[in-house]
Amino acid sequence: MSRVARAILGIVAALAIPASFAMALGFQLGESREQLKLKYDISVYDHDTGRVTVKFTLEDEGRLKPITSIDFHIPSTEAHDGGGFKSDLTISMATSNEGTKQVGRIHIRKDWAEQAEIQIKTGHLDGKQEARTWYYHTIPLKDLIAPVKPHETVN
Repeated sequence: MSRVARAILGIVAALAIPASFAMALGFQLGESREQLKLKYDISVYDHDTGRVTVKFTLEDEGRLKPITSIDFHIPSTEAHDGGGFKSDLTISMATSNEGTKQVGRIHIRKDWAEQAEIQIKTGHLDGKQEARTWYYHTIPLKDLIAPVKPHETVN
């Protein structure tokens, strides 16, 4: 195969692969953490500066194994034209391994954290994968953020 043909094939593949991911459908899972067999812990520390640190510890991926990403998400109240809602912010949390646990932290303004949620995302459910489909479990943070007092950690 000539260099030109390989270059054209490479360009076509580079454009086609991301397009297939963009057309994937994401489904929010309505099951509880117990039903999904997820084991995680969330703690919030108020720095008394108008900012908090949210620490997320995933102990067991449960029925969502393997996890694709753990995202910190602030949904928008602005709706898409075709339905659904936009995001004001979505950040994939960098996680580190602490023993068998995955731990992620984010330091953010407290008022933003009160609107936020953590999304655990995967392409699998019960070990099965469907083409162009992904799933996510949402954990709202509002009830954890609101009661925290300055220089206090809440779990």
